[in-house]
Amino acid sequence: MAVNFLSPEALAFAVTLPVVVVFYLLKRRRVARLVSSTVLWQQFLNETQANSPFQKLRHNWLLIIQLILLALAVFALTRPYFAGKMESGRFLVVILDVSASMQATDVAPNRLGQAKTGVGKLIDGMFDNDEMVLILSGGVTEVRQSPTGAKSVLHAALGQAEATDSPTRLLEAIKLAQNLTRSRAKAEVHLFSDGVSSDLDAFELQDLNLVYHRIGERGENLGIVSLEVRPHPELVNQQAVFATIRNASTNALASDVSLLFDEQLVGSRRVSVGPTNTASLVFVTNQRTNGVFRMQLKQDDALAVDNTGSVLSLARRDVKALLVTSGNAFLEKALRSVPKLDLSVAASLTDPDPPVDVVILDAVQPSAWPDGNVLAIHTQSTNWFRPSGTLEAPPIVDWKSTHALLRFVNFDNVQLARATSATLPSWMTPLVESPSAPLLAAGEHDGQRAVWMGFNPLDSTWPLRVSFPIFVANAMDWLSPDVSTSLRAGESFAIRMAEEESTVTVTLPDGNAEQVQTTSSGELIYANTFQQGVYRAALGTNEVAFCVNLMDANESAIEPREELQLGEYGRVEATMQLDTDKEMWRWFAMFCLGFLMFEWWFYHRRTA
Repeated sequence: MAVNFLSPEALAFAVTLPVVVVFYLLKRRRVARLVSSTVLWQQFLNETQANSPFQKLRHNWLLIIQLILLALAVFALTRPYFAGKMESGRFLVVILDVSASMQATDVAPNRLGQAKTGVGKLIDGMFDNDEMVLILSGGVTEVRQSPTGAKSVLHAALGQAEATDSPTRLLEAIKLAQNLTRSRAKAEVHLFSDGVSSDLDAFELQDLNLVYHRIGERGENLGIVSLEVRPHPELVNQQAVFATIRNASTNALASDVSLLFDEQLVGSRRVSVGPTNTASLVFVTNQRTNGVFRMQLKQDDALAVDNTGSVLSLARRDVKALLVTSGNAFLEKALRSVPKLDLSVAASLTDPDPPVDVVILDAVQPSAWPDGNVLAIHTQSTNWFRPSGTLEAPPIVDWKSTHALLRFVNFDNVQLARATSATLPSWMTPLVESPSAPLLAAGEHDGQRAVWMGFNPLDSTWPLRVSFPIFVANAMDWLSPDVSTSLRAGESFAIRMAEEESTVTVTLPDGNAEQVQTTSSGELIYANTFQQGVYRAALGTNEVAFCVNLMDANESAIEPREELQLGEYGRVEATMQLDTDKEMWRWFAMFCLGFLMFEWWFYHRRTA
């Protein structure tokens, strides 16, 4: 069983040991006295010689006791601890956080490197009959090593672990650890992470033996948390690039910001962001061709992965839209104010001729769900939605302002008279919610995008707010067939590439290429999106590009968490221990006290 030290720097106090010896070597001053004979004073003379400088030390029990006492005190200050449990036969589950925030360099070489060192020590402290499971937790959860007691195998699996550019999602990994340790008597779960995760409130701790090893020291960081490009609402043939910069630290931070189009500089400015605040930037450019805008912060902070972001810019064409309504002046006016939108209005849904790109259903129940992208307002479809009643005056309690549909949209002063309660399909994400049901949602399924609104705007105060036409413009941009695709790291990309099964070459941001088979219907589903940057999928002469970014405000807040809040009542505080709670300094302190009492007794007994 190995012994390590929490405060090895305390060994510097060992220089005091020679000082005690020097005190015994120093000559004491004595008063000279004339005597008639030295026969009776021979013992006194011997002691005097022993206290003269540069003389050989005589055997002295008092000196030995004092040196032992001082050595024990110095050893106790180093805080020695065992690097292994006092019992064997344990089942260890190690969760290693490999998310983007673990790339932070506030500790050397970075947080993941420090975490891997801690896991390595835990492996070294295992007994022969211990077993360990290694789980990697980033945007997805991966069991990197199944249960084994072979230390060489565990070290090899640990060495292959690399950080991803995806957000932290610890919930799935902790749930998996709970299932693995259920009904095991000596089970321990060790989490090596900075605690930067936003999904732990959905987990109740209960009887899970969880040890949280906090990684990281500081949290100063400036990051890009949103980036998008749109046609300028007023300037024809101009594009506007919108970005949000977040400062999650308690100090004001500033940085130069550069905007590049296909790696050519098109704009630069200085931004200053106050403590725990955000700043919005807008760049106006005249780029009219397809390409990639890349924004770069030049702030030299602890986390580099959120200092850059990419967005695909596509040359816009006029979008053909069909509004099916029995009459809604607010909605029609908002739609006609959207640039490059060719709008037609009908009272019922029929096959439009020529075909349209976007269909807006305003309180209309279609006999069949239309092809193409759809904005469904106060409409249920038996294929997609399951209505379950009516909500009277539901309050709006939450909305996802970071989604492109809700850019600059605020619901603070919006009241609803009624709304429909419905169960959403699994591929839709709630964007606006009441306490009991979603009110607005969006998603993509089989290449078709849909926005669903569970209430009629005419039954609310929303059309009287400036946020309503902004939302309509956002929806038309998001539903445009030429909308650029931007994903968060770890999300899957899906697009129809061919009419039948084919082999697609996907080039990753680091230049590596993968061969991916499409489905029988020719749909490409690609999930290896753990690097941020531009991906390119090619099938013959047909090439599709998409961008992957971190863009996560929680992940950019890299301040290490002192404790984890799990559910409503569960809390796990960070520990400095590696694999045991038995430090040995208390025992050495007790020995020191014992020797101190013995030294006091021995001294007085000798001088009595």
